[in-house]
Amino acid sequence: MAAFRPEIFTIDEVLNFYDTADGNDYKIFAGVNPTAQYLRYNFSGEKEIGRQELQMALTQLRNNVENYNPYLIQVISEEKISKGRKKEPILTSISFQLNRPQSYMPMQQMAGVGSPRTEMLLEKLIEQNSLMQSRLSALESIGEMEEEEDEPQSPINAMLSNPELQQTLVAGVMGLLSGLFTKSGVPTGIAGIENENEAITILNSLMSKGVTIDHLRKLNEMNSMKLQSLLMML
Repeated sequence: MAAFRPEIFTIDEVLNFYDTADGNDYKIFAGVNPTAQYLRYNFSGEKEIGRQELQMALTQLRNNVENYNPYLIQVISEEKISKGRKKEPILTSISFQLNRPQSYMPMQQMAGVGSPRTEMLLEKLIEQNSLMQSRLSALESIGEMEEEEDEPQSPINAMLSNPELQQTLVAGVMGLLSGLFTKSGVPTGIAGIENENEAITILNSLMSKGVTIDHLRKLNEMNSMKLQSLLMML
């Protein structure tokens, strides 16, 4: 006897077969041979109820992800015979398999169709990957914060962060700029600066751009003509 392989592979295909078959009653056998010892489900009654029960039975089979067995559904109808003769049942059958091992699946279907167990494993892998990415991001953020805390300050930043040195430095620079502006004919004092906080801000900005006290001293040592020419260029 030839060993037939399953012909359909989804619940919808089995339900469609039952819907289009004549008859309401059906039997489901494990394997592809309708042998009494392999009978798994049996229904007799109205077609709509039979369809509902068939869907529940198929769902139970599919949800057992380790069950790769093929099955045979046999729809039973009675042939109408002339009066006086016994009615013989008509059997319409088809084999199906709802779960298949991944290695048995055609290559073109493996990318889009998998067993429930495979889908569950993929979902867990995705969740674990997302969790790992979140943990790595958190660790990187903590590492960056620690590096920023451990990074030594530059001499200029250390000097500017000391309030006492700030006042001393501002006083010295104000003295230099006072002499500078006096030479150029501008009244003594820092023009446009009303408080020392703004002077600190401007000084910090200049030093971050490379200006040093030596540069200011050189400006102070210029004669009035050179300094006036330089100021006119600003």
